[in-house]
Amino acid sequence: MLTFVSEKYAQLLKHNQLDSFEKVWNRKVDWFEEPNERRGGWSGVGRIVLQQDDGTEIGAYLKRQDNHCRTSWLHPIKGVPTFQREFEMMHYLEKRGVSAPEVILFGRSPDGDFKTTLLTKELAGFKPLEDLTNELFANGRPPLAEQKAIVSAVALLAQKLHAANVQHRSFYPKHLFVNRDDLTMLKVAVIDLEKSRINYIAVMRSLIDLAVLNRHAKCWSRSRRMSFYLQYLGIDKLTPFAKWLCRRIVKRSNRVKRK
Repeated sequence: MLTFVSEKYAQLLKHNQLDSFEKVWNRKVDWFEEPNERRGGWSGVGRIVLQQDDGTEIGAYLKRQDNHCRTSWLHPIKGVPTFQREFEMMHYLEKRGVSAPEVILFGRSPDGDFKTTLLTKELAGFKPLEDLTNELFANGRPPLAEQKAIVSAVALLAQKLHAANVQHRSFYPKHLFVNRDDLTMLKVAVIDLEKSRINYIAVMRSLIDLAVLNRHAKCWSRSRRMSFYLQYLGIDKLTPFAKWLCRRIVKRSNRVKRK
């Protein structure tokens, strides 16, 4: 039994013999890296290929974990699997129009333990912002129009994420995926949502997430950073509050960097 199966992909899962928790759990997969182990549990992710009826293929990422949990207000003792929290956050963001990986299935072990699986569709055509930036700046600075388009698209994604009251808590460029096939309509999606949480204090969402991005967006010039903040805040010029927020973000970035 699987806890959630996307109706869109139900036949695809059956065709690939992934229509039960046991089949998904036992599916052979090559890990990207050795599974993360902590507190008696483990968690890992690998890529698989799903064959469609017409012979074409779909790439997907299979996450599996056992006894890898985080506590919450509702589950202060045993906690809940981190992939369950990620699955719930993906559905929350989907309803609010924030781009994230599409969930194909989510499963909890029918035995009542903490074995958990999460299968998401690959973001085909997307690249991590970190890799894309390194690629574009490898031979000098890319065209200004392209820089502006990428910065603007990332700012809009951050704006929508925070407007949904979500604090990512790991807002690194490697967790922001960009599709630049059309510079007039760039697409950006956010991944690795297992640490994300609802935070109703707007300034904290902005301060914590954007300090991380500011610290790691190494190739962004000062003017690109400023255009990011203007786009994110939806203003044409800095207001007293915007100046205060920018100073706080930079201060926090520098403080964390020195540690």
